[in-house]
Amino acid sequence: MLNRTNGSFDMACRNIALEIAQTVVDKHHDYGPDNINIFKEQGLVVRIWDKLGRLKHLFWNNAEPNHESVDDSFKDVAGYAIIGLMLQRGCFDYPLDDKGDKN
Repeated sequence: MLNRTNGSFDMACRNIALEIAQTVVDKHHDYGPDNINIFKEQGLVVRIWDKLGRLKHLFWNNAEPNHESVDDSFKDVAGYAIIGLMLQRGCFDYPLDDKGDKN
């Protein structure tokens, strides 16, 4: 699925970053912190490696995905990078907002 973001490069970059941030927050609501806290950065590297392997397979073989879009795979890689930065900066275990707002 191709989602265009109108405007400037800056605005497109910010909009995509906000979309990824919302996905990370939504998944954190669904899964909680334990699945990340077990293996921390090492686990993230494995998850990123899996996503990159999937993308490599799709692009190198000109294949169409059956279950998860390429867009979803890129968003997951970016989301794992955000989580990695949060772990490095000591803020991954901060509490979620109780509201569960999606703004």
